[in-house]
Amino acid sequence: MEDPQIQLVEHQGEKYNVVKEGLARILNPPAQEAASKGTKKDLKDDDQVQSVFYNPIQQFNRDLSVLAIRAHGEHIIDLKKQKAAQKLKRQAGNGEKKRKREDDQAENPRPAPKAEHKENTETNDQQVPAPPADQEPKPEARPEQPAASFTVLDALSATGLRALRYASELPFVTKVVANDLSRSAIKSMKKNIEYNNLKTIQPNLADARVYMYGLDDASKFDVIDLDPYGTASPFLDAAVQAAKDGGLLCVTCTDAGVWASTGYSEKAFSLYGGIPMKGLHSHEGGLRLILNAIAMSAAKYGVAIEPLLSLSIDFYARVFVRIHRSPAQVKFTAGNMMLVYNCDVGCGAWSTQPIGSTRSKLDRKGNPIYHHGLAQAPAVGPHCEHCGTKTHLAGPMWGGPLHNPDFIQKILDMLPGADRDTYQTCDRIEGMLTTALEEDLDLTPSNSEPSSPKQPASSKKNLHDPAYPAIIPRMDVAAREKYPFFLTLSALAKVIHATTIPIDEFRGALSHLGYRSTRSHTKPNSIRTDAPWEVIWEIMREWVRQKSPIKETSLKPGTPGAAIMSKGRENLRKLGDEDQWLSLLKQDLTSAVDAGRDVGDLVTKVEAALYRSGSRTSWQRAPAPAETLPDADPQPVPEKEKAPAQPFKRPHPSALEVVFDEALGRQVSAAHTKKRLVRYQLNPRANWGPLNRAGR
Repeated sequence: MEDPQIQLVEHQGEKYNVVKEGLARILNPPAQEAASKGTKKDLKDDDQVQSVFYNPIQQFNRDLSVLAIRAHGEHIIDLKKQKAAQKLKRQAGNGEKKRKREDDQAENPRPAPKAEHKENTETNDQQVPAPPADQEPKPEARPEQPAASFTVLDALSATGLRALRYASELPFVTKVVANDLSRSAIKSMKKNIEYNNLKTIQPNLADARVYMYGLDDASKFDVIDLDPYGTASPFLDAAVQAAKDGGLLCVTCTDAGVWASTGYSEKAFSLYGGIPMKGLHSHEGGLRLILNAIAMSAAKYGVAIEPLLSLSIDFYARVFVRIHRSPAQVKFTAGNMMLVYNCDVGCGAWSTQPIGSTRSKLDRKGNPIYHHGLAQAPAVGPHCEHCGTKTHLAGPMWGGPLHNPDFIQKILDMLPGADRDTYQTCDRIEGMLTTALEEDLDLTPSNSEPSSPKQPASSKKNLHDPAYPAIIPRMDVAAREKYPFFLTLSALAKVIHATTIPIDEFRGALSHLGYRSTRSHTKPNSIRTDAPWEVIWEIMREWVRQKSPIKETSLKPGTPGAAIMSKGRENLRKLGDEDQWLSLLKQDLTSAVDAGRDVGDLVTKVEAALYRSGSRTSWQRAPAPAETLPDADPQPVPEKEKAPAQPFKRPHPSALEVVFDEALGRQVSAAHTKKRLVRYQLNPRANWGPLNRAGR
């Protein structure tokens, strides 16, 4: 990212550094300029206190926000056009029916009633003169429709830079309210508005919550942008009420130390209504915590949310959420929430537990009928079924999709025509959004068709109208994310003390077994896959056996790595078919007795060994039907198409043929795009990071 263009000017008798970003220019005092460019140790005494500041590292955030609001605005405009066309079509249909009734009455006239007065008879006998033949009747002049309004609220505006960019770069915006609680911010904002000569921006001095709570239905906004210093949680309740039906919420939370760390779990619960996760995938869990807070704030008022784009960027999170005022859709909120059992101190595996159950079946016309009920619990036991370590609970958090593929594709389609001088972070936007789009495993091509990605799930049910291409279809309200988190190969290798497997070989092994894989936008070298953890650990055991052997003494008895490696196919082959599970249990109990430090520790290790024994024998039992599993996808199935229940025996992971096909892995990696992208940009400028809080 290039440094912002700065020039020194004199305005109203004072000197300012003019910073140009996009099409907007802001007047930055020299003291604030020093605070924006230097680190804390480089600042002078007079630079420590800043009334408002310009943070250049957030230019990516602002560029992305402008493009996202443009995509949403074009969607709103086309949606209004479509509704108007449908209304005219209905009116035309009603007029056709009326003319048909009049023609029928002309062919079969009814007898006229007798006249009571002579004057009326004479009047009825008079004929109205017809207009001349050469004079055509003039059509009724329709009044011109005023331009559709599109309003934006920058609730925490500071210098007003976001409001300036929205007003200058979005042609359909009719009003932008730039609100701030600081008088110095409003003073600086008015100077910037005057300097940019923009008439559509309205400065407002008020508490953002009080202002949003005081809006009536006619004053609600199409877009509300919340970009606070820290958490946006205190503003969510007011924001979901101040947005129109179908409006867009743009929310930033910079307190990653709260929602992506377990150091302040009690603080995270008070702000976001859930406990964060521990591990490398904590930022994905943090995004779901933020969405949980928005969903729960909205549900109280009969408002459902639809995440359009959820990103973990640098030191903050940015989510774009579309809201729908529909009490019927709010009923799906419980089914879209989940708890997570996280083996954070063991092998890193996780299991999900939905809070509510949403089941569906098709009626005679093929439309789904949903039933909301209670979810089965618990989904797993207190110990990890792979390594026997105690798991920790995280959540509740959002369990639905993080993105709308059509919304992301709409923004990506804008980038080729975007001015690179105005949007200087286009390369990073393209890389991050492409990676976010690839996170959807339903769009990942299968092994049989590696070069033909599937269409977005929303497009299958809501086909695009060619006359209104900007409309972004609604995602399936009952959709649930079955594979919500990623894993990293270095973390897997660390558990079993092995060398890290190359990512192409790992993805090739997954694809050879019929599983899909992709990456996550939150972290480089990450893997998102629909393979269960049993298969993942079997691949790692085969990696050790085939490619990277380890010493037998490198894993101490009782550790997660030793428990995982004890399930290897070589150990199972040494044992007889009848007593293999009993022998493994004896080995685990012996290791637990030898490694126990005290009575409590020994009891814990024995319980873990017994639990592992139960999970091993569960492979020989048939699983429950799909509709009774807690993580089952609620796909409607007609009664006639349901096949009779067949006895099913899940194959043991040791029976899988694991092939580390590097060429196949490269083919899978290149299935979506062959263009070199800036997917993960670290430290994009000098002195990178969050700045000081602006004073009042």
